[in-house]
Amino acid sequence: MEMSFDYLRETVDLFASRGFDVGTEESSAERDGAVVHTTVRHLLRRGPDEEFAFSCVRYPDGRETYWLEIRRFHGLRTFDIELDSWKHRGDSVEFKYYPRADGVGLSFILELSPD
Repeated sequence: MEMSFDYLRETVDLFASRGFDVGTEESSAERDGAVVHTTVRHLLRRGPDEEFAFSCVRYPDGRETYWLEIRRFHGLRTFDIELDSWKHRGDSVEFKYYPRADGVGLSFILELSPD
């Protein structure tokens, strides 16, 4: 699966179907009056212990980068970190971060069973 803005939105819809409240924010950064990039950030929240920010940064040349911040997950949290890829399957989403040159990298699977 190729990572895209549409696939991100499809993944956000999966979170919503599993009981997450979804809020979306859009902001642009400008330099010398020109847009440098636009960020679309989906805030995903379910209950007091599950909150994520899943974002796409879109550049004028057509490039897109994707980011995940674990804001709160049962005591775990992370900074906003760029993703290599993700895949959703049924009731789970696998997130992969960029690996090091030797191929070792972090991947985790988040189970999205109904709350």
